Amino acid sequence: MTKEMLWLLMGHLVCIGQWAAFIMVDHAFLGRGRRFRFPCLWAALLAAVFLAASIRHDIGFFNIGSVILNVIYLLVTVLFFGGSWNQKLSACLVNGIMCLLTENTVSYTFAWCKHIPVREVWRYRSCLFLLVAAVVGAGLLAAYIIRRWRREQALTPLQMLVMSFFPGIVVVLNIVLMVSGGSEVPSMMNMMLTFGLTIAVLIHLGIVQMVNDQMLLQQTLMVEAVRQKKSAEALLESYKTQRRLTHEFTNHIDALALLLQQGDYEGAKAYLSTLTKTIAANTTIMNTHNPLLDALLSKKYEEASRKGVMVYFDLPDLRDMPMGQTDLVIVLSNLLNNAIEAAAQADPPEVYVRMRKSEDEVVLSVRNRVEKDLNLVDGQLPRISQKGAGHGFGLWNVRDVLKKYGGEYTISCRGCWFRFTCTIPLRKL
Repeated sequence: MTKEMLWLLMGHLVCIGQWAAFIMVDHAFLGRGRRFRFPCLWAALLAAVFLAASIRHDIGFFNIGSVILNVIYLLVTVLFFGGSWNQKLSACLVNGIMCLLTENTVSYTFAWCKHIPVREVWRYRSCLFLLVAAVVGAGLLAAYIIRRWRREQALTPLQMLVMSFFPGIVVVLNIVLMVSGGSEVPSMMNMMLTFGLTIAVLIHLGIVQMVNDQMLLQQTLMVEAVRQKKSAEALLESYKTQRRLTHEFTNHIDALALLLQQGDYEGAKAYLSTLTKTIAANTTIMNTHNPLLDALLSKKYEEASRKGVMVYFDLPDLRDMPMGQTDLVIVLSNLLNNAIEAAAQADPPEVYVRMRKSEDEVVLSVRNRVEKDLNLVDGQLPRISQKGAGHGFGLWNVRDVLKKYGGEYTISCRGCWFRFTCTIPLRKL
């Protein structure tokens, strides 16, 4: 192997690091798709094919050929992952910005310090190592930020499209900068332009994050206001019901006394059983020392009773929980809505809600009857709303809340019983 060939292979280490960064960002941004079970593996195999083609045809670095090769790789790789087409294009844009900004900043800085053309930096081993470290580091950082962004993203698709206009312009400018200035020693103007674009993108991302935080806060406040309104309505309804029952209490006592005087003990027992069910279904039956959740669970119990579904609760004291009150409401509301809807179509219609607390974690289990077993692939959540079965998008909302607190979940459906079990660590993450 000649020295020229050795340097060529070492130069492609940057390409390998770059494609690895692309894969990390795509996985964080898009997640796993349906068609390809192991998208990262397929993307790595495609990278090997592109690497062989680049070496075979001597495409080189920092030229229009290398740019076209990377663009093709970006567009093909996103097909292995999930997400919508808008999300796939956004992932390509993020990867393009990350790669071009990182490589241009490092290569132009190195070339300016060494007083050499930018296209010659790949002949320096130290620069190659810097480029690999910078690209992989940027990929790891971008993947981390994207995972966090996906949990807290509040911007609409139209707002995201508008926000991506400036980064798109930066991509074009970086491509022009890479292709046009590669044969010359970087000037001070080139350095100012390179660092200026990088700083401008960072400032732009900071502004986008600030706007997103404001919208997220508004959404949180709105959700909290809705929850409090529902809680107040539930408590008011419960209060009115209790007042009505109190008003009718004398009449019920007289009716029971009349039945007993007539010796109709079976009739008295049946009347008392009916009266007990009516009171239980229309009053606050829970006492978890959390007024909002007591009202919510009582309301769900009432809704289930109207549909003929029996709900059995086994809950501890809910004052000291590892998640916020709003998030806990989201989890319990979605799980109960799905369970009640599914159980209403089953025979017998039953739902069991159980929670246990230990020193390390909280375990929540919701088990309900279903009309027929659901087809769960590898124990994963259904991809679309199972309207007939009663389980769908609500479980995805629960999953997002659990991820926020480092919780884990399992689902199963056997013997016409659907079970959702999750654990939430008590330690703060």
